[in-house]
Amino acid sequence: METVLFLIVGLALAYVIVYTPVSKALTGSQSPSDQERVGNKLAIPEDATLKRHFFSTLQAEVESELSPRPTCSMLKRHHDALVSAEMEKRLLVNAI
Repeated sequence: METVLFLIVGLALAYVIVYTPVSKALTGSQSPSDQERVGNKLAIPEDATLKRHFFSTLQAEVESELSPRPTCSMLKRHHDALVSAEMEKRLLVNAI
C-alpha cells in the first residue's frame, strides 16, 4: 500500500515538474537587470565590485542576444566592437 502511494505521489510530482511552464514558475523572481533598474533608467552602482559585476552582467545580456562569438581573430574584433557599441547604446539610452 505504501509503495502504491509513493508511486502516485511521485507521478504527480513528475507531472507538475514536466508540465509547469518555466515563466510561471519564475514569476516571483526578478532578473538582476530588473532589480538594478530605477524607473526606466539603469542604476549603475558606485562600488567598484558592484560596478564590475553590473557591467559583466550587461555584457552577458548583450552577448546572449547576438550570435555566438566567432573563432576567427578578425571576426572576434568585429564582434567585440559590436558588443561594446550595443553596451554604450544601452547605457546612453538609459542616461537620458
